[in-house]
Amino acid sequence: MFIFRLESQISMDNFTENLHCFLLMGQSNMAGRGDLSEVKPITDERIFMFRDNHWQLAIEPLHQDRPEAGVGPAMSFASTLLKSYPDLKIGLIPCAVGATSISQWLPGSDLYNRAVNTVRTAGVSLQGVLWHQGEYDANEISRVRMYRERITLLIESIRRDLKLPQLPFIAGELGGFINAESGFPFSSDISAILYSLENVIPNYACVSAAGLIDNGDNLHFNAESQRTFGRRYARKYLQMWKG
Repeated sequence: MFIFRLESQISMDNFTENLHCFLLMGQSNMAGRGDLSEVKPITDERIFMFRDNHWQLAIEPLHQDRPEAGVGPAMSFASTLLKSYPDLKIGLIPCAVGATSISQWLPGSDLYNRAVNTVRTAGVSLQGVLWHQGEYDANEISRVRMYRERITLLIESIRRDLKLPQLPFIAGELGGFINAESGFPFSSDISAILYSLENVIPNYACVSAAGLIDNGDNLHFNAESQRTFGRRYARKYLQMWKG
């Protein structure tokens, strides 16, 4: 397999040296709906994305799940890691899909299988999973009651299937602007579940969304908040990695 850059092809043997790769999973706030025009682009020849079955320099939008895909948390996550460890390379594997429920990510589902197979096709070992999902499940109490069991199963399964039993899994709190008025009355319940797992699942953390704001739809983080969110994800990962 080769990685493609603008001017050359680099063999995977060289590419994987000092490479830290992260799988991006969840729904639209991981895929990103921030307006690209509202923030300065992040460009760095040490940040790569896996798209169309090959590695290439990362550029937003990382995801192509919807025409409205935009700024998510992953690029600022990567750039923050590089500020602490400039000799690293960061590989991002975008697999999030908007408007998906936790049940659509369970082992055996199309989305789960696609994510696992994409990691295998990428030919790398993961250093972590970045997860943001739960809005879809926050509109019905029956889904909330199943959420803890389902996300626990997801974490256990992806670690097993990728043969990485200690794989860091970092989730994000739902935005405080998501509420009954926006059609998701149980968002705080989902966030409470995500936080509670920190005391139960090893190498798991939940990132605070405190103070972050939406893009006007009471559902999606705006571009600047996504930049902040990504930095918070990075700090959590660094605490886990070097803790």
